[in-house]
Amino acid sequence: MEFVAIALFAAGALAPALTRLLDSVAYRNRANGKAEIIRAQHAAREVPGHTASEKRGKRRG
Repeated sequence: MEFVAIALFAAGALAPALTRLLDSVAYRNRANGKAEIIRAQHAAREVPGHTASEKRGKRRG
């Protein structure tokens, strides 16, 4: 019975720290995801626009 009480006390004492750790990890995951989306949007804008439609109507020479 004493072992159960000690285990419950330890779990109760560690629960707030574990909750903060999980919140921190979740925050970092969300921040990394947002940064990756921003990087992808910037990369999509920097793609050179050499398409067939841009070559129409241009003279050679």
